[in-house]
Amino acid sequence: MRLVGVLLILGGLVTNLLGVQAQPSLNAEHRSPTLRSQAAVAISLPNYPLKEGIHLFGKAQRPGQFQTEYILFKMHHNRVVGAFFMPSSSFDCFSGTVEAKKLKVSVVATYEQQTYNHTVNLNQYHPIQDISNNDLRILDVCRVDAGNTALEY
Repeated sequence: MRLVGVLLILGGLVTNLLGVQAQPSLNAEHRSPTLRSQAAVAISLPNYPLKEGIHLFGKAQRPGQFQTEYILFKMHHNRVVGAFFMPSSSFDCFSGTVEAKKLKVSVVATYEQQTYNHTVNLNQYHPIQDISNNDLRILDVCRVDAGNTALEY
């Protein structure tokens, strides 16, 4: 469960998920040996299949809520590129694949520029239909950061 909370504090994000105390960033002293040894992030998908395209999920049912975590990604041929973010804060890009009702992604921490692997249950987030121009800008930055290998537009 500690691993779940760590994902949501990447890049200085503040969260308290499943009773895990938030940290200002993922510094070396905050990482556990388990975190460093994980192979990929697994995000459990909702009961319905995700379709090709852009998806936004949030801890709140509305977009743009301050101090609220959001997950944004584009899915194409079972591959994803996206970001974990909070409004008016930094964001952390990820890329990966959809496998057996899970997203398996590697996350690039904004400040450390190192790749980490984590697990998050997407069922704890609300699907959001309103995708802003800023959301699209974040997605474009992450697409470039992923080296255009995960998605072809």
